[in-house]
Amino acid sequence: MADPDTITDALEAILDVPATESLESATDVEVATDVGGVSDTEGPTDETTTDDSPAKRDVLTLLERRHALSILRAITTAGGPSRFSELEDVVPASPNTLSARLSEFVEAGLLERTAYDEVPPRVEYEPTDAGATLAPLFVYLRLWESRYGDELEA
Repeated sequence: MADPDTITDALEAILDVPATESLESATDVEVATDVGGVSDTEGPTDETTTDDSPAKRDVLTLLERRHALSILRAITTAGGPSRFSELEDVVPASPNTLSARLSEFVEAGLLERTAYDEVPPRVEYEPTDAGATLAPLFVYLRLWESRYGDELEA
């Protein structure tokens, strides 16, 4: 993955283009973040596979759930493993909700859970390769907020 400054520069470039050109500019971010590394010959070749496949709908539904984006932002931008207690400090979710979302993200393949055989027990969460590719999204949203947040009503 490219360095954070390159990613930030590419994301800022998207903010400066008209909305009709944003999708073309998104390719620049893909290149900068190295998430587009799958060739045309890799992956599913079944013609019935669409962008609206059940698996993709399930992931999007998961991301829409309460506190999902806050949790993923905290973990993908932490710079290392995150413990449950650390997440409780930065995510405004109840312990039950936090635990449920973490389990769902692990099951979906966005996070990796590592349990250590210690007393007291220690569990850490880190983004998988797929989960880590969400980090630029949160950088982009923060840049967008800093640019347009004052113009909008909450």
